[in-house]
Amino acid sequence: MKRVLKRQQRVYGEEMPVREGVGKSLVGAIDDGTKTVRFVIYEAEQSEELAAHQLDKTELQPQEGWYEQDPLEILHHIRECAENAIDQLIEIGYSKEDLVSIGITNQRETTIAWDKFTGEPLHPAIAWNDIRTDSTVDAILAKVPDRNKNYLKNICGLPISPYFSALKMRWLKDNIKAVRRASRDKRLMFGTVDSWIVWNLTGGPRGGLHITDVTNASRTLLMNLETLNWDPMLCRLFGIHRESLPQIRSSSEIYGIVRDGSVLDGIRISGILGNQQAALVGQNCLQAGQAKNTYRSGCFLLYNTGTRRVQSTHGLLTTVAYKLGPNAPAVYALEGSIAVAGGAMKFLRDNLKLIKDVAQDTEHIAGQVFSTGDVYFVPAFSGLYAPYWRKDARGIICGLTAFTTKNHIIRAALEAVCFQTRDILEAMNKDCGMPLSKLNVDGKMTSNDLLMQLQTDLIGIPVMRAHTWDMSALGVAIMAGNSVGVWSCERWKQHATPTDTFLPTTTDDDRDARYTKWKMAVQRSLGWATTKKSIAMTGQKRKNSTTQSFDTISPPSSRKASIDNPATDDGIDELIQNSARKFSIFVPLKSPQDEHTILDDAEYFMSKKECDYGLCQCCQSKSKCGDTACQCCKNKKKLQTDWTTIEEIIENDPEIIFDSDDNPIVVEAKHDMQMDAGVLIARMKSRMHFERLPAIFKNLCSKLSHTSVT
Repeated sequence: MKRVLKRQQRVYGEEMPVREGVGKSLVGAIDDGTKTVRFVIYEAEQSEELAAHQLDKTELQPQEGWYEQDPLEILHHIRECAENAIDQLIEIGYSKEDLVSIGITNQRETTIAWDKFTGEPLHPAIAWNDIRTDSTVDAILAKVPDRNKNYLKNICGLPISPYFSALKMRWLKDNIKAVRRASRDKRLMFGTVDSWIVWNLTGGPRGGLHITDVTNASRTLLMNLETLNWDPMLCRLFGIHRESLPQIRSSSEIYGIVRDGSVLDGIRISGILGNQQAALVGQNCLQAGQAKNTYRSGCFLLYNTGTRRVQSTHGLLTTVAYKLGPNAPAVYALEGSIAVAGGAMKFLRDNLKLIKDVAQDTEHIAGQVFSTGDVYFVPAFSGLYAPYWRKDARGIICGLTAFTTKNHIIRAALEAVCFQTRDILEAMNKDCGMPLSKLNVDGKMTSNDLLMQLQTDLIGIPVMRAHTWDMSALGVAIMAGNSVGVWSCERWKQHATPTDTFLPTTTDDDRDARYTKWKMAVQRSLGWATTKKSIAMTGQKRKNSTTQSFDTISPPSSRKASIDNPATDDGIDELIQNSARKFSIFVPLKSPQDEHTILDDAEYFMSKKECDYGLCQCCQSKSKCGDTACQCCKNKKKLQTDWTTIEEIIENDPEIIFDSDDNPIVVEAKHDMQMDAGVLIARMKSRMHFERLPAIFKNLCSKLSHTSVT
């Protein structure tokens, strides 16, 4: 269809003259980011946005290090943004019918679980930067040889880290009852945000497509990079049923038609890309040896390696860059992910109150000093990602003197983004043996000219800044247009993307000296966070000692207090490390009213089955199966109980006592008995040889009951 397009543009606040040209088919892009949802419309084979609308998302943080989003809010924002963008089309002479296809680009690793019959989310989406899965990582590492976090990289290209989706899926199954029930009833659906969006747009419970593309699947820790399919061994390791996972498709093909009753109804969905892979395409880095860096809340640098999979030995990820159709070969990339980039500026504004406006103040205030005054800021608020992959790292500001001002600290925060980028480039040079000749950049932070100049000075190569800050929407629009024949990726390779160029102004000696001090600062940021791990998670052996005094341990006033009281936790850890017994022991010392618990360690409970607790897995009813066999489900695999915290053990399992040979004896759970301490002692006396009981337990019994055990 031909028409004359008349509209006015504003560039840097100045009006451009009316432009006339031949109208082309339109391609839309849904862009779901960490902070915002956008809907953008492009004229085919044009990099300029024709219409766009965006809405901010609500970020939930129920605990420190936990980040959640509302899946239903994401859908609502997509529909509202699409309506507003299409209204803009009508104002400039287009109509909805000119929109021939849409693509979807999304925040990667963010994970959603939902019910396939009702369509309701079973839990808020767990965001990519959430670190709640630390304990789950420990459980998985306990299963792999030498607890090597890189053990799976030759299969999926990724280290075992809280960053990736499989750990989030496993955490949901272990900790959320609704997810466990849905899995048991075979109505559980797992997916990254692209799967959630496509499933809902194409009908949801009424025949919605449960699919994802290779780029998002490659970020789950579950996809085999060679077969481009879910790997059976990985699915079994993480305990994820393949029936819950979406079908993996290419990045550019017609998947289906929107059927959700919204303004997008009837439009084809024909492109899906993770947002960083989409930015790689939008930046026109379609040739091997080209790279781009996106500066947002995090920072993500991708290096195109073509159809060759490069296995990094320097802390980078091997990932899929894109796949141009079902029969096209996959193109791979090396990626370095930085957890905190723009997030450091938000920290300066919200936590330290050093700035008021991130965009203006960081450049203006930091530009008032010519250096950081030897101050270095490592923003490892939730650990360090590539190339370190250290979840125990925490943020530090070092090199402070009496002359340090907020100007120096703000400039150091900007330099931290640049130093982390150099960390990744150094690793890429070692893995590929081909240093970059230039770095393409995009993202909101690139509007800061000082940041861009610092970046080129610290890496020593030109930095090419795209005129459009959000290249993700453009990249997936290219993919969607390619699959319907209106936007050729081959022609896009020859497209000259307009850029601003920044050139280095420092010497090699100067940048290397500053980089050396940055590495010193990074070393000082490591080892700050210590995670308490159970014996089952770490496999550590306990020290043999028979002289531990129970009087040195502060007794908990209740079972709950033993979890919440830090002092009590320290005592428990000390006991675990030094006890000669095989089992952890929690001993009340003060009052008969205190609940007393004598528990074995987590390894004992990890070996228990559903039937051990009288619940038959196949019929979901109470039975008296015994500890060894269940007649009604003997041919079915019994689910192991994966206890992740001491609190769960206390609340759900029987108490354990010991005979004189240190053999455990199971006693009914306290919450199932209405008895006082004296009754418990009487029951113990009937099951143990008290004349052989060690003196420590005689003392314990005397504190719990007026009854003598001798």
